[in-house]
Amino acid sequence: MRCYFFGMSIYYFEKYSHFYPFRDTDGLDYTMCTISVWEQVRMYCVRKGSMPRSFFDCGAAVGYLVREADMLGLRASGIDIRRYPPVPETEKYFASGQIQIKSILDAAPVTADLAYCNGTLTYLNEVTLPIALKKFQNVGMLIAVHNTTEDVQAAFKTGEPIVHRESRLIRSNDWWMNIFRNNGFRVDFDSENKCFCARPIKDDAASKYQGFVSATRLGGGFIRAFSRGV
Repeated sequence: MRCYFFGMSIYYFEKYSHFYPFRDTDGLDYTMCTISVWEQVRMYCVRKGSMPRSFFDCGAAVGYLVREADMLGLRASGIDIRRYPPVPETEKYFASGQIQIKSILDAAPVTADLAYCNGTLTYLNEVTLPIALKKFQNVGMLIAVHNTTEDVQAAFKTGEPIVHRESRLIRSNDWWMNIFRNNGFRVDFDSENKCFCARPIKDDAASKYQGFVSATRLGGGFIRAFSRGV
């Protein structure tokens, strides 16, 4: 028997501490929660030691995260491979061209400080994935969240097997870590948000350190941040 919390299975509710169910992520309804832009900004600050000024959503769907980033004062943009039914609150981002309908494989290199891939990388294959990752070589940090082999196995044990609607690139956490490393990124796995945080090595000023501790001003309070180069 499957159990749901506001439409989301208990397995994913427990996996993702930041419940933000604006849209489907990985092939099934509510198989993942998207991570709020505010939380992404926090992760960026912890690892980069500064605030991002721009945001790019790869797989923007109806544009909710682009809207949130815009409301936070970031230069916000995104793409999606198909057009979803229009939503009044976000239609202006499509009309202005801030969100474009195209594949990441056909897009220009992304130059935003903070880029986000919510389930989108698993739509690629082992040939096209490195091509797509090259598009992110000029970002400050790429946050990627998607199902892995570990998710599929864990969900099966809970009686909530993940069956994707179409073929997806489901690989282990270690496989994904190596893919990022082999394509020019310094990467760590955020244990709280269960996502990959990848920084292009050429842009990662902190990469020469094995570890550092910093205090980052965010909102009205201080966050004590620890980041370790991987």
